[in-house]
Formats: sequence, C-alpha cells, structure tokens
Amino acid sequence: MNNIEATFSKFLQAVNILQTALNVPMASAVTETFDNLENGKIKVEMGAPDVETVKKLSQAYEQLDYENLSKNKKYLIFTLLTLKAINDDGRDYSQMPTPQILATVISLMFDKLISKSDITIGDPALGTGSLLYNVVNQLVASHHSQNNYHLVGIDNDEAMLDLADVGAHLNGFKIDLYCQDALESWMVEKPEVILSDLPVGYYPIDENAKNFATHAKEGHSLAHELFVEQVIKNLAPDGYAFLLVPNSLISGKLGSEFMPWLAKKVHLRSIVQLPNDLFTNPLNQKSLMVFQNHGTNSKNGEILLTKLDSLKKEKSLFDFSQKLNEWYNKTR
Repeated sequence: MNNIEATFSKFLQAVNILQTALNVPMASAVTETFDNLENGKIKVEMGAPDVETVKKLSQAYEQLDYENLSKNKKYLIFTLLTLKAINDDGRDYSQMPTPQILATVISLMFDKLISKSDITIGDPALGTGSLLYNVVNQLVASHHSQNNYHLVGIDNDEAMLDLADVGAHLNGFKIDLYCQDALESWMVEKPEVILSDLPVGYYPIDENAKNFATHAKEGHSLAHELFVEQVIKNLAPDGYAFLLVPNSLISGKLGSEFMPWLAKKVHLRSIVQLPNDLFTNPLNQKSLMVFQNHGTNSKNGEILLTKLDSLKKEKSLFDFSQKLNEWYNKTR
C-alpha cells in the first residue's frame, strides 16, 4: 500500500502542476495528464502550458516510470485521482465512481443470465465508466476470454466522458461515447444489455418529462423513475437491464405505484437490496434491480428477492452466490 501511496503522490504532483498552469478543474488536468503520458508527448496549445511548465512536467513524468507500470496499477492510480478530482471540483456525489464490489454483484448475475459475449452493453449514465469497465473486466477474467463486448456510454457531462475515455483506453477497451441528455432520444442501436448506477433526483426539463408515462402530475419528475422507463424503451427485445436504483423506487408510496407499472412492462428477474453500511446516508441506500424486456424468448418466472449482508464480511458474496445458484437452477 505504501508503494501505491508513493506512486499516487507523484502522479498528483504532476496533475497539480498542469492544473495550476492551465487554470482548469482537476478533472480536466487528470484527463490531460493521462493523455500526455499515453501519447508520450506533452500537449501544448496556444502557448499553454508555457515552456517552464513543460520542463517541470517532463521532470515530473520521468519520476513516474509510466511505461513500466502495469495496466492494473495505471487504472488504480487513475481511479484514485478521479475520486479526488470529483471531490475537489465540488461535483455532485452521484458522479462518484460506483464501488467495485457492486460490479462483482452485477457480474455474478450477468454470468447466470447471459451466455453470449458478442453483444452490446450500454450505460446511459456512464459517468467515469468505472461500473461498466469493472463489470466487463470481471466477466472477461471469469471466462478467461477475449473482450468481444461492444460498449456504449451516454452522459450529459463532457468532463465525465473525457475521464471515461481515458479509463477505456487504460483498460484496452473500445467504447462509443455520446454526450447528450439520456432522457432524450438515443443515437445508438438498442443494446442487448443495459447496466447503470442511475442518477437520483429531480429532472428539471418538464416538457421532455411529459413524454414519459411515469412523469409527475405536478412539479418536477423523478429522474431515476424516468430513466427506468427510458431504459425499457431503448433495450433490445429479450434484453436484460441491471440497474442500481434507490430503495424508494421499490418500496413505500412511490414503490407501490411504480412497481405494478413496471411489472406490466418487463419481466422482473431480481431485486437485491444492498448492504446498509455501503451508504453513509440512509436516504442514499440502493438495490440492484434486474429485469428482462418483453420479447419472443422471455416470460415471467420466479423472482430472486434477497438482501446482501455487509460486504465487509467475506462470507457475504459466497452466501449470495449460493442463493443465486439455487434460484437459477429452479428457474432454468
């Protein structure tokens, strides 16, 4: 760990030099730092950064020994810098990368439900891309196979997409990125799989919200509710969705209205309530919702309803995997 801390400190110093010289948010400085390192050349536009800064950066980059770092270490450092950038730039909490352990939960379910790898996987709230990339990495590793997935990401924040682009490159992934409001018409073919950590809150564009059956009758509509409907509209027939959603969408007053509506639109496969200790604020607690779109090869079946024990306990994922296997064997 001390080695990682020392390496991170050197990277942070290089990022800070560039950020100060260009007077940009830290996220932009992180993106440009990795672009410089990957290309082996310091980008200069209209005299910025100046000659003195280029000299400082060259010296800082030499200290990183970048070419000899492993792919995993590069991505780990990039992820840590991204976390710091989102925090330091004062960005919304929802833009924080999704914890890697949740990618493990999704990949376990993905593995049971989907056997093909030559499919499109999309994330309409991509952010930094950490959830999508971690899921794909785990799927490829578990099958000891090549990555044949076609990846697509949508986000309305260009700075986040820049970070996602760097993350894809560091992982050796190809991804099509689209900067747009994901609640507008998508510019992509319908993916066979959609996975996402959905943004939570109110959607400010009331006129567009009226295009959704789940829009609020008064005031702003809930973005996460509209997102689920948008996923259904854009998911391929028989396709699967793996969505991290707030618990309020499943239970309580909102859930009592939303879940019956959802049951008519898709085949619900599973709801996995995530451990409480993953969330510092009880209002932020989430569950993994998995459903399959209607199509020629899909039908209703038994729903896996379970709650994950604290992921700080090693036995938690083992117990979940056992429940998953029992459910899968009964529904085959």
